[in-house]
Amino acid sequence: MNWKWTDRIAAGFVFAWALVLYTLTVAPTTSFWDAGEFIASVYKLQVMHPPGAPFYMLMGRLFSMFVPADFVALAVNMISVLSSAGTVLLTHLIILRLVRRWHGTPSTWTPEQRVVGLGSGVIGALTFAATDTFWFNAVEAEVYALSMFFTALVVYLAMRWSDEAEAEERLLAGGKHPFGLSANRYLVLIAYFFGLAIGVHLLNLLAFFFVALIIFFTEYDKPDWTPQKRLRMIVVTGALASVVFFTIYPGVILYVPKYIGAVGSPLFAVFFLVLVVTGGLYVTHKRQMQVANIALLCLTVILVGYSTYALIFIRSATEPHIDLNDPDTPERFVSYLEREQYGTTPLLTGMTYNDERGVVPRDDEADPVLFPRRHSISQSHWRVYDQYDSDWEFFWEYQVGHMYVRYFLWNFSGRQSDVQDAPAVTGISFIDPPDTQLRQTPSEKASHNVYFALPLLLGLFGAFYHASRDWRRAFSVFTLFLVTGIGIIIYLNQTPNQPRERDYAYVASFFAFSLWVGIGAGGILELAYDAVRDSLKSLQRAGVMTGVGLALFAAVPLWMTYENYDDHDRSGNFVARDYAYNMLNSVAEDGILFTNGDNDTYPLWYLQEVEGIRTDVRVANLSLLNTDWYVEQLKNEAAYESEPLPISMSEQQINNLRPSRFDPRTVQIPVQQNAANRFSDVYLAEKTPDSLTIERPMSWRLEGRAYGRDVRVLQVADLVAYNMIRTAAEQGWQRPIYFATTVARDGTLNLDPYFQLEGQANRVVPVRSGAAIGRAVPGLTEERMNAFRFTNLSDPDLYLNENARRMIDGYRISFSQAGEQLARQGYPDRARRLLTNFVDQVPFSTVAGDIQTFVLMARALEVAGANDRAIRVMQESERVVMHEVRSGARRSMTYALQYAGSIRSAYRDAGMQDALTSFDERLEQALADANVALSDRQRQMLGLSGGDDSSRMPRELLPPGGNRQMPDAPSPNAPAPGESEPRQ
Repeated sequence: MNWKWTDRIAAGFVFAWALVLYTLTVAPTTSFWDAGEFIASVYKLQVMHPPGAPFYMLMGRLFSMFVPADFVALAVNMISVLSSAGTVLLTHLIILRLVRRWHGTPSTWTPEQRVVGLGSGVIGALTFAATDTFWFNAVEAEVYALSMFFTALVVYLAMRWSDEAEAEERLLAGGKHPFGLSANRYLVLIAYFFGLAIGVHLLNLLAFFFVALIIFFTEYDKPDWTPQKRLRMIVVTGALASVVFFTIYPGVILYVPKYIGAVGSPLFAVFFLVLVVTGGLYVTHKRQMQVANIALLCLTVILVGYSTYALIFIRSATEPHIDLNDPDTPERFVSYLEREQYGTTPLLTGMTYNDERGVVPRDDEADPVLFPRRHSISQSHWRVYDQYDSDWEFFWEYQVGHMYVRYFLWNFSGRQSDVQDAPAVTGISFIDPPDTQLRQTPSEKASHNVYFALPLLLGLFGAFYHASRDWRRAFSVFTLFLVTGIGIIIYLNQTPNQPRERDYAYVASFFAFSLWVGIGAGGILELAYDAVRDSLKSLQRAGVMTGVGLALFAAVPLWMTYENYDDHDRSGNFVARDYAYNMLNSVAEDGILFTNGDNDTYPLWYLQEVEGIRTDVRVANLSLLNTDWYVEQLKNEAAYESEPLPISMSEQQINNLRPSRFDPRTVQIPVQQNAANRFSDVYLAEKTPDSLTIERPMSWRLEGRAYGRDVRVLQVADLVAYNMIRTAAEQGWQRPIYFATTVARDGTLNLDPYFQLEGQANRVVPVRSGAAIGRAVPGLTEERMNAFRFTNLSDPDLYLNENARRMIDGYRISFSQAGEQLARQGYPDRARRLLTNFVDQVPFSTVAGDIQTFVLMARALEVAGANDRAIRVMQESERVVMHEVRSGARRSMTYALQYAGSIRSAYRDAGMQDALTSFDERLEQALADANVALSDRQRQMLGLSGGDDSSRMPRELLPPGGNRQMPDAPSPNAPAPGESEPRQ
C-alpha cells in the first residue's frame, strides 16, 4: 500500500474515532453554567458576557439558522463536537511532524518506522481525546473546544512551515532571505488564525510563544553557537515574542477601539487605519523590506480576523434582549473588552494579606508588595488566607498545587470523584489519599476514574525521550506546556472558594503533554524495535512492534475512554432544560422572577430566546442587578410580552447606586384594597386559614447582609430589588414578583415570611406565614409542581454530575415542604399523589440525597399517610446515616443520630423486626468506628436501642479525650427535632 494512503487511513481513523465518540456523548440540549447563555446569544446574535466571542457567535448562527428551534441547542453543541474531533486529528498530525524530525521524510520510512510514527500519533491523539477536561468541553456549547482547535491548528501550521521552510532553503542553497520564502504564507495564515481566535477566546494567543521558538530554531539557530550564546538568543527570542504578544494584547485588542473612540468618527478612524496599513504594505513591498513587509502583513491579517469584534458593537446598538454591559459606545466597548465588570486583579505589584492584622489593607494603608497572591478584599477569602504563612506558600500550594497540578493529574492519573475539590488518584491504594466519599448512586460511582498513572508515566517518558532526540522542539513544546499552565495561573491570580472547578482553562497545557504521551509511546516502540532488530526478520519485527503498540493503545487511550465514557455521556441529559422549564412555569403570567446566578438564569434565557417558552416572564438576575447598565435595561426596555420593569429610580440615581452600610429597621410596603381583594379572590386559590389575613401594609424587619461582625450592608441589587417590589406594590401589585428557590436567604430582603411556594419560585404576597420555605396553597402549589418535567431522572444509566445532583436534590426540599403542608391543611390525598409521583420520577437510587432531604421527604410521606413509601425512603437513607455517624462531624452526626431514632421508630411501628435488628447492629458498629460512646440517657433522648424513643436529642458532641462522650446537656446550636435549615 502507498505510504500516503497508510497515513491518510490512520488520520481518518483518529478523526472518525473522536467524531463518533463525541457525537454519541454530546448533550442534546443546553447544559448548566454558560452553555445556555452561549446558545441564546448565538441564535439571535446577542451580546454575551465579557469579553465576548464574536467569531463563535457567527459560527453558532451558521450552525443554528437552518434547524428547528428544538434542535438549535444540539446544533450549537455540534460546533464543539466537530472542533474537538478536528483538534484530535491535528494532535495526531503534530505528533507525526515531531517524530519525523529524527525519522526523516515519511517517504523514506521503513515499515518499522511507520509503525512508530503512526503508533505515536494515534496513541497520543486518542489519549488527548479521552482526557477528562477536553472531553467535557467537547460535548457542550462552550468556546473552549473551538479555541483549542485554533491552538492545535496554529501549532500544526508552525510545524508545517518549519518543514517546508527548511526544504525550500535546501533547494535555494541559502540564496534567499528567510522572510522571502514562499513557505512564509503559513506564517501569514497563522497570524490570520490568531486574529480569528481572538473572537473565540484569548487563550489561543499563548501559542504565539511556541511559534516564536519554532521560527527561531528554524531560521536563526546555528550549529556552531556555544551553549551560552544559544541561551542568550533564546532569551532574546522570548523577549521579542513578549513584545509582539503585548502588541497584540493589549495593543491591538484594546487600543484600536480606544483610538477609534478618541477620534470621534469611527468611519474616519477605520479609513485612516486602513490607509496607514495599506501604505505600509506598499512601501515595504516596493523597497523589498521583507521583514517589515511580512510583519505588516501579519498585523494586517490579525486586524482582519479581529474585525469580527465589530459584530459586538453593531449588535449592541440594536438593543437585543441579551446585551451584557451594553457595549454600544467606544467607552463601554473598551470596558467590555477589559472585563471591568469583574474588577481588577494585581499581577506583579499590589496589596496582599497582612498576617498580623488578618486583613488585606486598602491602597492608602500600606505599601504594595511584589507578586501579591492573597489580594482579595472578601472576608470569606481572608479565612483561607490565614491558613498560609506567605503569598509564596499560597501560590505553590493552592494556586499551583490545587488549581493546576490537581487538574493535570485528573487528566493523566485519575480522579477520585466529581465532587468539588476532589483530589487526584491513581487507583493504587498505597499512593492515593483516603477516599471517604459515600457513593450512593451509579452517577457517583461513575465519577471515580483511575488510569493507574499510566498516561502520566508515558508522557513523562515521552518528554525525556523527546528531549534526547530533538531538544529544540521538545523545548518548544515545554514552553507551550508551561505558558498555558503555570503562565495562566500567574495571570489569573485566583482567589480561594471558586464556585466551580476551573480545569477548562488549562486544556492547552494538557494538549501539550498529550504530545509527549504519543512520543513516549513511539519511544517504547523504538526500544522494542532495538530489542528484536537483530534477532527477528522484518515481518516478525513488525508483528512484535504492532503487538506492543496495541498493548500501549489498550493500556492508555482505550482504558481512558472506557473509564471516562459513563461520566462524560450526556446523551440523555435534559436536567438544565427541565430545570429552566419548571422554574419558568412556576411563575404566574407577566411575573418578575429574581434569580441568583448562572445556573438558574442562563438555561431560562435559552428557553425564552430559542424555544420561545414563557416569554411573558421577566428574569432579573440578582448578580447582574449590581450593575447600572442592567438596571437601566430592565427599567427602559421591553422583552417580548414583558413590559419594562417597575423601577422608579431616575437614570442619575441608578448611576449613583453603591453598596451602602445599613442599620436594620422595620420597613413597610403598601397594599391597596383592590390589590388585597385580588390576592384573596384569585391568587390564593382554594381558601386556607391564612387566606384572609392580608396585611395592609406589609411590614417586616429588613436586616441587610452581614459584612464582618457588627456591620450590615445593602448591595446595589438589594436596593434595586426593594425599589422594584415597592414600586410594583404602589402600582397595585399588577405584576407578580417571585424569588427563585435558589436565591440565598441573604438575597431575599428578609421577605421569607411572605413567601408563597408555587413550585421552584416563591411569590411575594402580603400574607405572613410560618412555613420554612414558603406557604403552600392547595389547588395552586401542587398544580404547578405536578406539571414539572424530570426527563430520564429515574434512569440509572443517566450520568448526573455533582452540580446536577445538587440542583435536582433541591427539588426535594420544595416538594417535601409542599406535600407536608398540603397534608396538614387537610389534603392528604393531594399530598400523597404529589410526593409519590415525584419520588417515582426522582428516586434516591439515581439522584443522591443527603440527611436533610431524606429526613424532609420521609417526614412528608409519613404525614401524608404514605407510610410504606416513607419506610422505603428510610431504608435507602441507612447508608447515609452510617456514613454521617462515621464522619465524626458534630452537627452532621447529631442530626444523623436523631434521624436514626426516627428510623427505628418507623421500623418498630411497622413490625419490621429484622430490619430493626440489622439497623441497630450496623449503627452500633458505626458508633464504634467513630469512637463515640452514648450514655443511656442519650440513647433515650435519641430513641436508639437501649432506651425509650424520644423526640428530644442532644445538641453537641464533645471530645474530652479517649472515647468521645455525648453530653446530656443540650446545646443551643442544634436544630430542633425534625427541623433543618433549608438549603439554597
